[in-house]
Amino acid sequence: MSFLAEAKTLYSDMKTLKDDLHRHPESSFQEVRTTARLKELLAPLGVEFIDLGMETGVVGLLRGGKPGRTVALRADIDALEQQEPGGGAVVSEIPNRMHGCGHDFHTAALYGAAALLSAHRAELAGNVVFLFQPAEEFTQGAAAMIRHGLWEKLPCKPDCLFGLHNRPEVPCGQIALLPGPIMAGKSNYIVVFHGRTGHGGSPHKCIDVLVPAAAFIQGVQSVVSRNADPLEGLVCAVCSIHGGSPENFAPDEVTMTGSIRALSEEVKAMAERRVEELARQIAAAYGCTADFTLIPEVPVTWNGPEMTALARRAAEAVVGPENIVQPKPAMGSEDFAVFGRDVPAFFYWLGSGYPGREMPCWHSSQFTTDDDALPIAAALLAQSALEGLE
Repeated sequence: MSFLAEAKTLYSDMKTLKDDLHRHPESSFQEVRTTARLKELLAPLGVEFIDLGMETGVVGLLRGGKPGRTVALRADIDALEQQEPGGGAVVSEIPNRMHGCGHDFHTAALYGAAALLSAHRAELAGNVVFLFQPAEEFTQGAAAMIRHGLWEKLPCKPDCLFGLHNRPEVPCGQIALLPGPIMAGKSNYIVVFHGRTGHGGSPHKCIDVLVPAAAFIQGVQSVVSRNADPLEGLVCAVCSIHGGSPENFAPDEVTMTGSIRALSEEVKAMAERRVEELARQIAAAYGCTADFTLIPEVPVTWNGPEMTALARRAAEAVVGPENIVQPKPAMGSEDFAVFGRDVPAFFYWLGSGYPGREMPCWHSSQFTTDDDALPIAAALLAQSALEGLE
């Protein structure tokens, strides 16, 4: 069975939902309207709702006509806190909110997959769970759903899980299928340097923490260039620096925030240790002290060999082997990986670019998708569920 022909008949419904969500974007953990809209659309499909006690997000269960395994499909539903410029055919109506990463596309596609599978529920040997996850942009939504009893409140824990993300650099009609790491694991950190304030004209009587802060910014770059294998994916960034005062004063405190991203957990752990060592040792070298706080966010998004084999069968059934591509992994992070700690999981990139046209990247205010890819996305998710059940 291939779902693509049927998915094309659902294009209008998916496009209508996608455009509605695009006009009414909601940021992380505030997706109240989106949640209500999804329940309104899913209920007629015979989808049962699992109450996690959360204000946003939807967990739906479709029971197949025959006993069998359980497969979960996931989409993220939140938008960015970003202003969308006017001029497009469909534009956000909410100030400083926009779907600049395509979560409206993902949500519409998963709704389409639910409609496809509902039409064939009598033939399904097992159950399908639909996870419409809030707060991916904060990388907190998956953990929140698990914390609220996601796996315990389902009739049984899923045997496997599939998700997808649009990829503007990949043309519509193609599916990116990567074994191993596809997106980076991430940790954030906070460094606070403590010194001694004083008059800017008497630096010898102060401990000016802007100087070690500058050394730390430079030092962090050496973790990538001198501590990691050059063939490993690693990014160590200083993202903000807060401190200082008008002239005549040396500050006694500077707070810096940053992130560490890597394509392997081992490399990420090494970088976390080195960044903390740099902060403390630079502070000591400049006669001040440093507080260091590490904030683990998400693990590496990883596609294992068994799930990759299932995913390849599904993708080839939808677009054919000639349209399967394998670009390089990305250093962005996805909290889909948090689900993958508990169940075997696979994450696709779906081509959403207009062929022959340079596309704005994720989180650009000019971001857009070729919505002709919606039926492909819905068919891919539905086909993945079928492969997982079989």
